Amino acid sequence: MRGLVSNLHIGKQVFCYDSVSSTNDIAHHLAKSGAQSGTIIVAEFQTAGRGRGAKKWIAQKGENLTTSVILRPTMPLENLAALPLLVALAIAQAIEEIARRQVEIKWPNDVLMQRKKVAGVLVETSAQAGTVDYIVVGIGLNVNQAQFPDDLADRATSLFLETGIRYDKSTLLVSLMRFLDAHYTRFAKGETESLLTTWRAYCKMLGKPITFFQGNLRREGIALDIDKRGFLRVEINQKEELLSQAEIQTVRY
Repeated sequence: MRGLVSNLHIGKQVFCYDSVSSTNDIAHHLAKSGAQSGTIIVAEFQTAGRGRGAKKWIAQKGENLTTSVILRPTMPLENLAALPLLVALAIAQAIEEIARRQVEIKWPNDVLMQRKKVAGVLVETSAQAGTVDYIVVGIGLNVNQAQFPDDLADRATSLFLETGIRYDKSTLLVSLMRFLDAHYTRFAKGETESLLTTWRAYCKMLGKPITFFQGNLRREGIALDIDKRGFLRVEINQKEELLSQAEIQTVRY
């Protein structure tokens, strides 16, 4: 894609498919076969798309943007916790650029419009003994889908439903990957804190009461802030806890 030529890192190679199990599955296969960092995989349809916590990602064929990116960072595994937040920031900024609508991010990486989910991120890592081989960044963005199953209709939305406009997915992809390329370049240089400052401006849940599940335990607290790694600082029973993305799920506020 010509719009990706100026990117420093992401988009030097792009694989496009009509139908796959999931773009993350293809990305893992390509990464294990030696695909270079920055490789993009795009599909019109996923038969087994997935989100965080083993949830299914359901999208109508040809209507949405389903894509994955292979990254091969050289930093230690423990320094990569903030990466999913920066991917969500890139999605939010691409939506604002193309659709001219305000969005918000729910920690760690759900992108919302009018409090409904319009995009999600699934980051999967292949590592051994703390050394990263590669990372797959999966992104699902609801673009032109006009309706959702009844059990999702009150929680999911699309750019079309929010604006009444149908969007060119290639234009969205180029915008998204341009922002992601810029953020990843800064992230690799150690400029995480300034990027997270921008991320905070999109996260309206900070400072508000939240409920969440930690394992099977339902808990309540106040979302105070995030630290420099992207961990969530939560006040629970007048004590502060620091929680990772892997520890909690189903956050509501």
